[in-house]
Amino acid sequence: MSGPHPTRRWLARAVLGGAALQATGWLEAVLGQGARAEGPGTLRIGLAALNTTLDPHFQSSAPNNAVASHIFDALVTNDARSASRPGLAESWRLLDDTRWEFHLRRTAFTDGREFSAEDAIVSLQRANDLPSTAPLRIYTRGIRNMVATGPRRLLIETREPDPLLLNALSRIRIISAGHRDAPTTEFNNGNAAIGTGALVLEEYEPGSHLRLSRNDGWWGGRLPWEAVELRLIADADARLAALLSGELDIIEAVPPGGAARVKAGSGFHLVRGISSRFVYLAMDQKRDVSPFITDHDGQPLARNPLKDRRVRQALSMAIDRKALVEQVMEGDAVIASQFLPPGGAGIAEGLSPVPFDPARAQALLAEAGYPEGFRLTLHGPGDRYVNATGLMQAVARMLTRVGIQAQAETMPWATYSQRNAGAGFSMSLAAWSVNTGETSSPLRALLATHDRKAGMGASNAGRYSNPELDALLRQALRNMEDGARNTLLARACEIAFTDHALLPLHHEVSAWAARRGAAYEARADQHTLAMGASRTG
Repeated sequence: MSGPHPTRRWLARAVLGGAALQATGWLEAVLGQGARAEGPGTLRIGLAALNTTLDPHFQSSAPNNAVASHIFDALVTNDARSASRPGLAESWRLLDDTRWEFHLRRTAFTDGREFSAEDAIVSLQRANDLPSTAPLRIYTRGIRNMVATGPRRLLIETREPDPLLLNALSRIRIISAGHRDAPTTEFNNGNAAIGTGALVLEEYEPGSHLRLSRNDGWWGGRLPWEAVELRLIADADARLAALLSGELDIIEAVPPGGAARVKAGSGFHLVRGISSRFVYLAMDQKRDVSPFITDHDGQPLARNPLKDRRVRQALSMAIDRKALVEQVMEGDAVIASQFLPPGGAGIAEGLSPVPFDPARAQALLAEAGYPEGFRLTLHGPGDRYVNATGLMQAVARMLTRVGIQAQAETMPWATYSQRNAGAGFSMSLAAWSVNTGETSSPLRALLATHDRKAGMGASNAGRYSNPELDALLRQALRNMEDGARNTLLARACEIAFTDHALLPLHHEVSAWAARRGAAYEARADQHTLAMGASRTG
């Protein structure tokens, strides 16, 4: 196994580590006050959510996938609107319903080794096999066989017709075949973090920052900056303050109320765009006794009320989505009725947002046998979604007004994601980026009956299960004709959302802020990528 790239300058963990380094001051603490004067050769980006690993196949999450994209390429890449574009695969063609031929790009890893079809095969197999609480198997499970028909030719055969193979391949980053057996620790310490991407890893301090240098040999062209710093600042106010003070060039997830400060500042501008992120509440619909639901005396209920459709409908009708969007999100969101806004592919036409009707909610609770309501804890990550804490507190107050004594409990994303993946909560705030541009991805991940081996329901935190929905989804996932497939998906969505399997809240409106001289193209997937930044002026 090869060692670290010879240009890497790893700083001692004793210097970088420790909670004493503040989110807005780690660079000065390490390198001194001169760090701010590195000049235009360094692009400094402030990220809102913490990645948990540099192993691109270990744990699928938006922060992990976005950070990995700087170092590792995929065969297919998604543009800002989530359309499939050539990546390490220059071109492809469908030979028949189940066989795809890919012509691979002539390029090299940053350690000088030439990229080949073997690297692609090893990466796809590793992503499929690597144990994880948030596996990538959902994207690889449909592959039956892979064959290198030449150094730069790859034949992929699927188990059945797979109309979304290209989009699935965009989720899998390609590593060097020599690191096929490397444990996740070898990626996190840099030894195996060698890709073909736009940037080369120089330093990684988990929970703090990454420093990367430009890969001048990248097939996508040289970036306008010699180096990139990805600074992980979960606190939204601290992140905004770092931009306005000149410590950062671009930040993601401008907090509600922050837009006015950006506009008022001299030399800053906003970048906004409707995202594909669907924010929702998941509910435990499997256990007979749910762990965070009790009567008003704190005693466990004999039966889980969330298994009753009337109760789920009552919860939904108790939520004033208009108030959440206008007051909590300060207009940086659009009310959701399902996975995608009107006009999206595979949606149920005519499905409107659930109306805010607290009187009807109370009547439904009484009809279901809970006239006095019950106690419920809503869990969520305080450092992952835009204004998550405010959303949770507002929802808890709304539920309490109809008799459900609710409280909100937040925790760090790293803790929450592990517990939520294991269906550890009764009710949880979550979100899904619908990056395929149609609804099969969230249906398969969030609502299909949980089956780890089959790669279905991987993020189905409530363990919802509906045989009719499963059957429609299976048909859609192997239908190569867009119109027929979207009809099947629309029917599955209609079933799910009239059954209140999830409670839709909103679609986020993404906001970035940048200093004068730096620009960024808004992405539907909300990823913040140095490759999407450019110089102006």
